[in-house]
Amino acid sequence: MKTAHFLFTITSCLAAGSAFASTKSACVSNSGELASALANLASASDNSDANDIRVRVGRYVAPAGGFTAAVTNHHDLAISGGYLDAACTQQSLDASLTVLDGNHTDGVLKIDTIALPASDIVVSVLTFQDGNAASPFESSAGGLKIGDPGPISNGRIRVERNVFRNNNATSNGFSHAVGGLLAATDGDSFIVRDNLFVGNTASDVAAAFFYSNFEIDVSNNTFAGNEATAGTADVPGLTMDFFTLAPMMLTNNIFWGNLGADHTFDLDLGGTFRHATLANNDIQLATGMTQAQTDSTLQVDPLFAHSDDFRLSVLSPLIDAGFAGVPPGGLSAVDLDGAPRVAGDGIDLGAYESSFIFVDDFE
Repeated sequence: MKTAHFLFTITSCLAAGSAFASTKSACVSNSGELASALANLASASDNSDANDIRVRVGRYVAPAGGFTAAVTNHHDLAISGGYLDAACTQQSLDASLTVLDGNHTDGVLKIDTIALPASDIVVSVLTFQDGNAASPFESSAGGLKIGDPGPISNGRIRVERNVFRNNNATSNGFSHAVGGLLAATDGDSFIVRDNLFVGNTASDVAAAFFYSNFEIDVSNNTFAGNEATAGTADVPGLTMDFFTLAPMMLTNNIFWGNLGADHTFDLDLGGTFRHATLANNDIQLATGMTQAQTDSTLQVDPLFAHSDDFRLSVLSPLIDAGFAGVPPGGLSAVDLDGAPRVAGDGIDLGAYESSFIFVDDFE
């Protein structure tokens, strides 16, 4: 059987666009320029400033201590990759082209939210890889950390169309240690969609942890090959975890092939601060009872294209199996490759949308 994917078609030049009416923009092309742009964020106290950091395609090795930024004075921040030209006016939406590399020495990127700023933060079209985070005093994340569970900021967060790959975090025994992504805010919008989490490890939470007192919207992400290494019967190791007083809305996600010791699960859906509402997810192994289930939860092999390719094969039961409505956090126009998000009769589950040009029985 021969198949052809409609992939990487959007790598032709797209007009660049920022989430903010930015008053301070930076176009960076090497690690030093990126570190400098993050260190020199705007600081208008009246929230009139915004920062738009555009990262050209390539590999950026993090400095000692990782890339760091601080949002301290209520200004917004957008960091996005995929820019193709020297002026950062043309963009590819293929996240694999722009790699932030922790070089196995520290977390890749940390965005501190000091003094509880009401700042909007958007991170998109980047690959976070080979981070290795640890902290003696606070939470840590191998790939990307936005804010901290104590205290957290009051701005909106959107993490969209990124790859979190082969990151690790080591626990200090009392704070969260998360392999891929840790994000925390009390803002009225918290969206995580169209991301791939693969090969991330940590003792308790392998891939991602989300913290908010308000709604958290997580849709069309793929979690595969992540490993929680030290779960116990009382405190299970998890692929993804969350804390919220409002619903965690899980829509069209894939949790499959994640690893772990005994007493590990993809998700813990029960407990006082784990209010989850599910719609059309594929979850291999979960514990606890959900708050609500809008539509069917699947428990089937996604039939990925290959062992290291987490697009769906032509035989996948998850093609067109997504939630018939729009996820609460909205639907991205494109998938992780930058291809149209809807390419068939319905939405596919996971970070990638399938579009098979032809299928036949001949090699």
